Amino acid sequence: MTQRSEWESFRRTAIELAGLGGRLALARLGSAVVERKGDDSPVTDADRAVQHAILREIETRHPDHAVYVEEHFSVTTRHAAMSSRYCWVIDPIDGTRNFSRGMRMFATSVALLFDARPVAGAIFDANVGVMYSAAADAGAWADDRPLRIVDRPMGPDTTVAFSSFRRYPVPADIRGLLDVVLFRNVGAACLHQAWVAGGLIDAIYAPDTKLWDIAAGGLIIAEAGGVVTDVAGRDCWPAKLGEEHGATCSIMAGSPTVHGVLSAQAGCK
Repeated sequence: MTQRSEWESFRRTAIELAGLGGRLALARLGSAVVERKGDDSPVTDADRAVQHAILREIETRHPDHAVYVEEHFSVTTRHAAMSSRYCWVIDPIDGTRNFSRGMRMFATSVALLFDARPVAGAIFDANVGVMYSAAADAGAWADDRPLRIVDRPMGPDTTVAFSSFRRYPVPADIRGLLDVVLFRNVGAACLHQAWVAGGLIDAIYAPDTKLWDIAAGGLIIAEAGGVVTDVAGRDCWPAKLGEEHGATCSIMAGSPTVHGVLSAQAGCK
């Protein structure tokens, strides 16, 4: 099996796992029990159930692979993120605040890293039931439709998804863009990235994310022809798997033109 065909095989697996998780989450929508984590962010019993189901599938199919997941879990040490060249990165429910209030505006994201770089990934958009996916050097899709980002010039309809700025200082010129472009924030960074790849919006600027937020989405945007960096204009990969679990990272991604404008406004060199 060539490496490209191997990544395509893993894309199919990521689709299956994200679909499994998304269906389980939807079945619990409106009835999930909400708790608070140590950082005061919400978590539900559905988050844990979805994650457990996906981990069980990975354990069965690829017991020698590592995993890097959002919610705490207790399994054997072989799942430590640094223990294998292959590492699955899982966000069981991205948009937990939406989900906990009974909103369908959430996603399940599954990605595979090889040597700390994403090679396959899938994001299930629970709102409309679309599966976004990609494999390294092989393209990106929305369900079975190939994706290719159209590089439009800046204009009155340019739309950028900005994440919340309340915990992270951002350049004044980036804040100033809120007066220039149309902006969106649906409370789910994975959805923002899927929509960039699908051409529904033009870019995302998110200074306060985690690896599980960007592992699949960053690959899908790149394979659809977009530009993906962190908010300082640096390559997001390889991921720093040896850092503290849940370490903050960032993403700035979109069409080449809009990414260029964001980079300039952010003061990237």
